[in-house]
Amino acid sequence: RKISGETFKGAYAMKALKVDHIGIAVKNLDETLKFYTDILGLECQGTEVVEEQKVRVAFLPVGDTEVELLESTTEDGPIARFIEKNGEGMQH
Repeated sequence: RKISGETFKGAYAMKALKVDHIGIAVKNLDETLKFYTDILGLECQGTEVVEEQKVRVAFLPVGDTEVELLESTTEDGPIARFIEKNGEGMQH
């Protein structure tokens, strides 16, 4: 269904001013990092394991935004389930 610009005026109008970060679900963090650093020229600012979310994260700043690459640390973690259902890609 096509939505006209008029639909978003008034109480529902919102203008995004900044994207804080983008989370990308990946199967293999190390392999994916090579693409982002070697091919795209981004610099990894570090990685972190977040045990309670069952995820390993790599942080790559892009201007005022940060790309977060997300690899599941378990077969039943939220990122593993996301990839199983949707494949690799933007998760949030």
